[in-house]
Amino acid sequence: MISCLLVEDQTLVRLGLANLLNLDSEISVDGMAEDGNQALSLMAEHTFDLVLLDMRMPNLDGLGVLEAIKNKLNQPPVLIITTFEDCDVLLKAINLGARGYVLKNIELEGLIDAIKQVKAGNRVLQNAVTEYLLQQTNPPTERLTPKEQEVLKCMSLGMPNKVIASTLQNSEGTIRNHVSQVLAKLGVHDRTQAVLKAINQHLI
Repeated sequence: MISCLLVEDQTLVRLGLANLLNLDSEISVDGMAEDGNQALSLMAEHTFDLVLLDMRMPNLDGLGVLEAIKNKLNQPPVLIITTFEDCDVLLKAINLGARGYVLKNIELEGLIDAIKQVKAGNRVLQNAVTEYLLQQTNPPTERLTPKEQEVLKCMSLGMPNKVIASTLQNSEGTIRNHVSQVLAKLGVHDRTQAVLKAINQHLI
């Protein structure tokens, strides 16, 4: 049985999701919170196998929850339930440790499968959101050099050029050139698109 904490500020959505998920024989919604502060309190008091996390909430939002738990041991994996309006924060959420995201309009079977995939240790990136964020036709990816792959990994951690330069022991100008090459080879326009495409194509 997968014990879930459901964090969603809209009462009807929260109760509706809980009732639907509890119909599955392998899933149990054992905790519900209407904001991030309640979620953190419940996580401190109880053990859950997985957290279903909304992004936009009063008092403390989804990013605040992820920030609060990112360095704590034995925290459950987080699956974000989002809308297209929240797409701009998804990369930040992934960088903070979320294991994936799905849209709120996903079919129940898809959500149940996503929960089971995340519980099994897999990453779940719903194609509809990824394609929306990439906003392009996904041209074939040109092979990255080992150095460019290292730079891409640093980009995926949200590092600015100055920090990447220090980490990889290169000049900031050299790193800027590598970043430009990574974007060009991936056929994207910015870092967010680069990291999402890299995750989607298992490059990092």
